Amino acid sequence: MRSIAGVIRNGLRIEPAHRNPSLSHGEAVGLFARFVEQIEVETTSFCNRTCSFCPNSFIDRRSERLAMPEPTWSAIVAGLREVRYRGTFVWSRYSEPLSERRILDRVREVRAAAPACRIALNTNGDYLDAEYLAELRDAGLDRVMIDLYVPDDAPASVEFARTHHDRFLKRVGRTAVIEMETPELVGRIEDEMEIVTRVRNAATIEQVHVSDRGGLLQIGNTGARSSPCFLPFKQLVVDWDGSIVPCCQIRSDAGAHANAVVGRIGEDVGLVEAYVLLAGWRGALSAYGPKAGPCASCNYAAYSDDGLTRGVAALAASLEAPGRRAVQSLLRPWLGSRRTW
Repeated sequence: MRSIAGVIRNGLRIEPAHRNPSLSHGEAVGLFARFVEQIEVETTSFCNRTCSFCPNSFIDRRSERLAMPEPTWSAIVAGLREVRYRGTFVWSRYSEPLSERRILDRVREVRAAAPACRIALNTNGDYLDAEYLAELRDAGLDRVMIDLYVPDDAPASVEFARTHHDRFLKRVGRTAVIEMETPELVGRIEDEMEIVTRVRNAATIEQVHVSDRGGLLQIGNTGARSSPCFLPFKQLVVDWDGSIVPCCQIRSDAGAHANAVVGRIGEDVGLVEAYVLLAGWRGALSAYGPKAGPCASCNYAAYSDDGLTRGVAALAASLEAPGRRAVQSLLRPWLGSRRTW
């Protein structure tokens, strides 16, 4: 569970504009620039794995390799440039970004459009070798997070994890400092860009953190959610076809999540407008109380549900609370946007 400090910070950052679906373009640009800390995308539909703890185990992401439509990608890049984006831009979601060699050009385009942003990606490492790592670094990538998956029935031992990890290091021609051994072995590869490795499977993930992915999985469910969720305030998530969803736990290609798709970036919707389309979700998720749809049982980014945290959350998020502006002014440096990863 997240701390009460997060409730205070995120609650105090809420503005009336966050819940207004009719902002002018200029107002939307300003809101986006001030509050979006992370943009998470996938630019291909394909994933080469079907992990048991991922909805890809029953949603087909292997039979086709579909790329993000050009109008969608162009609108994203144009939006980055327009808002002078300074947050984190990350390839993640439910595809394998390195299966698309065009990723190198895409990283360069993001770097050119938003020189001050931090560019990262999540990968299973299957496509990596020493040359590919060097090309990613030279393209302008800042961080690579590599999940080295082992079979669910693999021995639960540090020795097995080290052997698997060493095999990967040999393939990419690198050495690493081991930062943690249990419940997951975590390493850091020495390089000009940040490279973090993690050996994991269903068992280790469950010990660290597991989510039911908006109710799609039968794991990680902790019952009904009452905690607020501030992710749609500070993140923007875009699927490979341009679909805009409220957070990283929701996927547009799942029938159960179809009603969570608020629009599609392309010729008629830009990056900035995509953020505005989440106004309704922000209003529904900013307070304690029962949540609907895919959020009903989600435990991701949740806060403690106790009297003190509930009271503080209600006060911080209340736009009419006495003294709210004074507190915001006093805490302005702490309330500012942050880069993730």
